[in-house]
Amino acid sequence: MSRILLAFLMLCASLASLPAQTPPKIKVLILTGVNGHDWRATTPLLREILERTGKFDVHVNEEVRGNTLVTFSPYDVLLLNYSDWRNAGPWWDNGARQALLDFVRNGKGLVSYHFSMSAFAGWPEFDKLVGGTWRETAGHGPYHPYTVTIVDREHPITKGMPATFAENDELYHQLSLQPNIHVLASAFDDPNNCRKPGEGCGTGKDEPLIWTLSFGAGHVFQTALGHDVKAMQSPGFILTLERGTEWAATGQVTIPVPDDMK
Repeated sequence: MSRILLAFLMLCASLASLPAQTPPKIKVLILTGVNGHDWRATTPLLREILERTGKFDVHVNEEVRGNTLVTFSPYDVLLLNYSDWRNAGPWWDNGARQALLDFVRNGKGLVSYHFSMSAFAGWPEFDKLVGGTWRETAGHGPYHPYTVTIVDREHPITKGMPATFAENDELYHQLSLQPNIHVLASAFDDPNNCRKPGEGCGTGKDEPLIWTLSFGAGHVFQTALGHDVKAMQSPGFILTLERGTEWAATGQVTIPVPDDMK
C-alpha cells in the first residue's frame, strides 16, 4: 500500500471519529415591553421554554421604538409578546412597523403569542401579517378547562401529536380572521361557560386557536393559548410553541413529540 493511500485512509478514519457538528441555534428575538397581560412574567417563561430545548438562542427587546431591519436582521424569528391594545403605549414608529413587515416578507419567521394579536388596531398590514386579530367583536368566556382538537395532524408542527389535548386557559372567540390562514387546532367554545348568567358566554362553535400562514417568503405561527404563567405550564402549549417557533424560523420541525404527548 502506498504511503499516500495509507495517509488518505488514516485521514478518513480520523474524520469519521470526530463528533458530529451541532447545528447552529435558532436566533429568537422576543419583542415586548407593553401588553394588556403580564409580559414581565410571561416573557422570561417564553425564553425558558424555548432555550431548554437546546435549539434556540433567545434575546429580549423591551424598547419597541426605533427598531429597524438592522435591529432584526441577526435573528431567524421574532416572537411578539406585545400589544398596544386601546392605546396603551409606547407605540411602534412607522420605521419599526415597516421593518417587521420586511423581516418576514424577506423570508424570516414570526411567532405571535396570545394577546399580541390585538396589537396595531387600524393597521391593516398587521392583520394580514398574523392572519387573525383581536378586534372589537372578539371576546372570551371565563378561564376554564377545555379540549383542544388538532385539525391538521399532518402539518410539521402537529405531526405525531395526539388528536386532542387538555387546556385550562382563556378561549378566544369571534376573532377577525384572514382567508389565507391554515388552522392547526381549535376548541369548542361552551355556550354554558359564562361570565355571569346569560352574559359573556361561549359561542357554541369551534373556535380556531392555533394557525399558520405565509407572508411573502416568510412563515408566521400564531397561538391564542397561554394567557398567563399558569396556562403556559400546559404540555400542549409548550410543545406547540416550541415546534411552531422552529417551523416559523426554518420551515421544518425536528423537536420530537415527548412520550407523554403521543
